[in-house]
Order: sequence, then structure tokens, then C-alpha cells
Amino acid sequence: MKRMLVLLALLAMAFTAMPAFAVERDIQGKLGTGYSSDPDKFGLDLNFQYNWVLDPYFAIGLDSGLYWIRWDRKIGTKLSGMVDVDVKADSNVYMLPILADAQVRLPVLKDYIFVTPYATIGMGYSFMLLTFSQPDFTDSVTGKNYEKERVYKFFSGFTWQMLAGAGYQFKNSKVEFFAEAGYRSAKLKSGDLELDMSGLLIRIGAKYPLGAKS
Repeated sequence: MKRMLVLLALLAMAFTAMPAFAVERDIQGKLGTGYSSDPDKFGLDLNFQYNWVLDPYFAIGLDSGLYWIRWDRKIGTKLSGMVDVDVKADSNVYMLPILADAQVRLPVLKDYIFVTPYATIGMGYSFMLLTFSQPDFTDSVTGKNYEKERVYKFFSGFTWQMLAGAGYQFKNSKVEFFAEAGYRSAKLKSGDLELDMSGLLIRIGAKYPLGAKS
């Protein structure tokens, strides 16, 4: 983990120094959904990406965001008035990936298919908080008493992703809208416990050029 954090810090320092060479830059905001293997759920995926555009075909950058999944499961029943109602335990995961990206763009195809295809590969590290909570209640079927419980666990681990997408830019507009899909691998650990947060990613977003840094 320490080696990965040092590597990310060095990459961030190197990218930060690049504007001195007057490269073009752009920013991207994305909204979408992602699937994770262990919770077996889809969640909300928010992403922000900052790119240094080396030429019309290649860009490198940093991206981060928030990946959130919430789910519940029945743990028993309790008597409410004259009827039994389900009692559920709630779980949430909040994942923060920090990745260095390399992107290949094909603007020459825009004249033929009206969109600009691209592909992105990224590697980095993810940090995640898992919360679990259940109320105190007496199960109306078994008679067992459950105490109120709230648990927090922190996970982290190496993460990589591969994405493909296409962008469309309206005439005389600086903003490019795009859609992308791909796969993110993230097997995160907390001690001996591992959660596989790997799965499909689907996003839509917008890109805005920032120009060259003088």
C-alpha cells in the first residue's frame, strides 16, 4: 500500500509540473452506475477527470470520484400493533478510487461517423468505507433479542479500469458530450476480509477544454 501511495504521489507531482510545457488540458464530469461482485449490486458512480492533452490522439490524466452502493437484508420480524413487520439491516459502501489514466482518441473518425471514439486505461488505488447498522428488537417468531449495532470498516486496494466510449460535439460548441462503458477491477481488503468491488461501469458525461497553460 505504501509503495502504491508513493507512486500515485510521484505521478501527481509529474502531472502537476506538465502545464509548464504549455500542454492543452480538459476537464470531464461523469455520472453513471457501476456493478460490484460481492454485494451483487449496482450503485451510483460519480467521477471527475483532469487531462493533459499531449496531441489530438493521446492524453494522460488523473481521475477520482465517489462510488456508492446501499442495500438492506431482512434479519427478522417484530410485532408492530397487531401485525408482524420485517426488520432490516442497512449496509452502505463509499468507495473513493484515485487513478492515473492514459487515453487514446480518434478524432479523424468524426468526419465519417460523427462521433469521436476513445479508449482509456487507468491504474491506481481505492479507499472504501463500509457501514452496517441494525436496530434493537425482539424477533416475534423466535423470541430472540437483538441489540442495536453499528459497524464501520475501512478497506483499500489496487484498482485498475478499462473503458471505451464516444463523444459528440455540437457545431460551434466547446462542450463535448460522451458516453462510456467498461470494467473496473477492485479487490479491496480490511485485514483478512476482502470485498470484490469489481464490475461493469456505465457513464455519461461532458468534457470542457481549458486551453494551454502559459
